[in-house]
Amino acid sequence: MSFETIREAQRKERSNPHLQPLPDGFWKEVAAYFSEKMQKYKELREGSSRLTDKVLAKFERELRNAARILVELYTFRERKIALLAWSEVATDEATDTRALTPEEKELFQKLVNVLKGTRTTVIDRVLAGEETEPKEMEGEKAPGMVEVEITEDVRAFMGTDLNLYGPYSAGDTVKLPEKYAKLLIEKGKAKEKT
Repeated sequence: MSFETIREAQRKERSNPHLQPLPDGFWKEVAAYFSEKMQKYKELREGSSRLTDKVLAKFERELRNAARILVELYTFRERKIALLAWSEVATDEATDTRALTPEEKELFQKLVNVLKGTRTTVIDRVLAGEETEPKEMEGEKAPGMVEVEITEDVRAFMGTDLNLYGPYSAGDTVKLPEKYAKLLIEKGKAKEKT
């Protein structure tokens, strides 16, 4: 896996209205690519000097660019998957899902199920002359920062906000966006500071 492979997949997805097939194991290889890059980032940070500071800054820009392109690729695919799910529900005909990865097939099926369930509930009620009562949604609060104590070493990782986090060592106290703090807590690598 290389930056160019990710970039080429993003270009194809952007320029074509239909979902483009990805090679088998694409997301696994992308994860390995970013894992390798994060390891290199850690090594550069640990050996930081005036000379390597410029190299580190350039590496961070390249890493953010790769992450931005990956997020854009996924966003294009996500939109197309949602349209495929809607099409299957609206036409009541099976959709060709060969271009979906296994992870995306799971998303597709969940979307189809939600759309079918909601469509049936609303249409059945309306046709029966009943009013539909929308379920009250819990208000989502804006994500904040959470202070956590790192309990196990955490290698550097790129957030979907395109910021680099880490690496962190056991015993470090850091403030992280809520979703990353929760993820580290769930994995047993951090605990919330009280």
